[in-house]
Amino acid sequence: MSTSQRWFSGRSTVIGIPYGWLLLFFLLPFLILVKISVSEMENVIFKDLITYKEGLLQLQLKLSNYVFITQDALYYKTYLASLQYAAATTVLCLAIGYPFAYFMARAKATVQPMLLLLVMLPFWTSFLLRVYAWKGLLSDHGWVADALIGLGLDQVLLALGAISAPGKLMNTPFSLVLGMTYTYLPFMILPLYGNLAKLDLRLLEAAA
Repeated sequence: MSTSQRWFSGRSTVIGIPYGWLLLFFLLPFLILVKISVSEMENVIFKDLITYKEGLLQLQLKLSNYVFITQDALYYKTYLASLQYAAATTVLCLAIGYPFAYFMARAKATVQPMLLLLVMLPFWTSFLLRVYAWKGLLSDHGWVADALIGLGLDQVLLALGAISAPGKLMNTPFSLVLGMTYTYLPFMILPLYGNLAKLDLRLLEAAA
């Protein structure tokens, strides 16, 4: 086996292991959920999607679950709110994460490890502990709420519907989006940093 073949084989193995992990623990459960969503529910287990009867393969898709979402007001509003929160979180993560990732990629080689450590530091603590810490910070009439009132930002959040009353931050769209942005921000920064660090600066000079 030549050197290039050995390198390709080793590289394929290194890349294939995480891809296999994703297929096993993400894609497969996702496909199971999709299968359940288009199946008819029974008392014990969901019906099979494909059955063999009288010499024929029969595909039994039931889309009433998806129709039910659009017909029931509670489910519809909940689903729509989830999409809105997800979109707001994505936009905020991108707006905050891209400049930081670009700064990391263009920082000195001696500074980059420290910046990378700061991004990964939240992973060293329990997710539950971080959530409880945010509950303390965003408590009603706490110092964060008082700071927003002092800056006059509470009226802006109130006009946007992000909070229900001045000084009340918990259990509001504001606290939910803020917590989700904090949680998922590292997952936005790290991939952006990996791609920006490999970007050839000569391409930027040529485009200028």
